[in-house]
Amino acid sequence: MSLIGTIQQSAGALQAAQIGLQVVGNNIANANTPGYIRQQLEQASATAFRDGGLIKGLGVRTTGIVQSVDKALIERMFQAKAALDGSAALEQAYSQLEEITTDLDNSGLSQQLSLFNNSLHELSGQPGDRALREFVVLQGETLASNIRRTRESVLDRRELWNGELAGMTSKINHLTGRIANLNTQIAALEGGGLIRSDATGLRDQRYRDLEELSGIMNINVQEQTSGTVSVFVGGDYLISSGNYREVYTAYNEKMQGTEIRIIETDSPLQTKEGLLVATMKARDGVFGEFVNTIDAMAEGLIRSVNVVHSQGQGRRGYSELVGATETEPGVPLSRAELPWSPKNGTFDVNLVDDDGELISSNRINVQMLEKIDDSTVASIVANIDAIPGLQASVTSDGRVSILSESPVAQFTFGEDTSGFLAAAGINTFFTGRRAVDIGISEQLLADSDYLAISNGGVGADTEVLNQLVDLVDTPLDEMGGRTVRETYEDTVSSLGQKINLQQNATAGLRNFHATLQSQNLAITGVNIDEESIRMIAYQRAFQASSRVIAAASEMLELLVSL
Repeated sequence: MSLIGTIQQSAGALQAAQIGLQVVGNNIANANTPGYIRQQLEQASATAFRDGGLIKGLGVRTTGIVQSVDKALIERMFQAKAALDGSAALEQAYSQLEEITTDLDNSGLSQQLSLFNNSLHELSGQPGDRALREFVVLQGETLASNIRRTRESVLDRRELWNGELAGMTSKINHLTGRIANLNTQIAALEGGGLIRSDATGLRDQRYRDLEELSGIMNINVQEQTSGTVSVFVGGDYLISSGNYREVYTAYNEKMQGTEIRIIETDSPLQTKEGLLVATMKARDGVFGEFVNTIDAMAEGLIRSVNVVHSQGQGRRGYSELVGATETEPGVPLSRAELPWSPKNGTFDVNLVDDDGELISSNRINVQMLEKIDDSTVASIVANIDAIPGLQASVTSDGRVSILSESPVAQFTFGEDTSGFLAAAGINTFFTGRRAVDIGISEQLLADSDYLAISNGGVGADTEVLNQLVDLVDTPLDEMGGRTVRETYEDTVSSLGQKINLQQNATAGLRNFHATLQSQNLAITGVNIDEESIRMIAYQRAFQASSRVIAAASEMLELLVSL
């Protein structure tokens, strides 16, 4: 190699040191830039050549400016972020449900069940006290109102979480579209993988977008040789080079809520973790299941109280009464859209005078034998209408209507072994079928004398009242041997346990994600001290190469002057 070759070799080293200083300067300038990935200059020895019996090197060559990343670590971070964001969302959902079910202000359902039961206890001590009867009705109305309000509050929260899916859809489309566009720009700038340098800045933004997308759902990112990335969710791809698939929200009848589907294939996103899955779990599992619990509790309360109350008598009989349940009167009772199916049995319809003395007692048969001639609402109404002194009909909306034909005669009910009276909403305490429509009988709200207390006649005893006392704490066959209170309190109790478990899970995932972030930051983050050392190294290399050039130039001048 000649002296000119030595100068050229050192000039290449000068250029490499200069580029290295530029890289260091860029790193230092972005030391506090969020999402910036540290760059490093890659260098390699130039190809050697043979000079006689010697093989000489040609100095250094710069091969590229690349980002310092651990792709396997980043993939783990994406998975951890999906799990963390999903767990944090569920923790938030459980906390919101806990706020709704709290008993701190004495408006919780457990407290309201106790107040209602206590009012029955007080009335049992003084059954003739009108004020206490009205208090029972008032407490029942308050209980029903709180059940409806609690259900509505839970449903409102459920709808808010369901509405999050629409915003999530827009976010997914925005991110996937931008990542696909960045793919195109990166591939163009990097020459489709032919240039060994990374398109810094563009890759930084793509990494941030991928990280945000990974929080919504767990994604599988595969980088191609061209520099683009393909993103898969389950077995479907969302992004491939510059192409991406848009998603939309669609209502799922089975789930009774929306889900996110891919427009091109009309298939749901098959993700297992992330904010998307957590939102659907919160909607269906957290709030949806609690609504089911409220409905089951209300249904058990309505049925148990009404079955007892419908067979009793208050301090007076009815002159007219319209049932609270809308039915299909012309079909067998099993298909009449009653809240529950009555049993094969009978019930009594009694005529009494103004003093409550019995005029006549009439037994109505309810046939439920799975035969062609099984009872219908219309056939039972016809049997009641056949009782002298009574008119019975079915209203236009399918409710049973009974009217006394005499101004001095009233009617009462008793001994119902079929459960038809309660199912049809006749002489009941509660109205409605579930938590959504639970209420109090209009007759009771108008006059508490209709509150059923007796079993043997008007004012004869307090047998029915005694059966109503502590009914909320009585195991019920239709609720699998659980009480009305247990159905609710077990759910609230398990909610506290779920919150603790979810908090612990979130804390663990947060620590794990933070550990991965620290490991990643150690690789991708800018350390000012390290960059300062590199800066000095490049500076010294630049100075040394300059000295070589100066020495070679002096030798060349001396050679020329000879």
